[in-house]
Amino acid sequence: MNSPMPPLQPEQIVNFLYAIYYFFRDLMIYILENTIFKDYPEYATTYGDAITFLVSITAIYLILEMVSSAKRIIKIILAVGWALLFITIAISLVR
Repeated sequence: MNSPMPPLQPEQIVNFLYAIYYFFRDLMIYILENTIFKDYPEYATTYGDAITFLVSITAIYLILEMVSSAKRIIKIILAVGWALLFITIAISLVR
């Protein structure tokens, strides 16, 4: 029989995000070292860190924007749904 998968611990999630962040950071540094900063590879680390930080903050911002816009749409759907429910109840009681 299959045993159930154990629940994820917060430390595991943080370690996963940490690994993704540093993978992306190393990728940015590599790209910068081999393109813009060929002559000055020591600058690639500084700017790679800054780019990685800004990209991660931008990703968080975009996720929050998508959630907030989805919340607005859900609010509208809920309001219309409740209004239609009350209208149909009122119409059925009037008959």
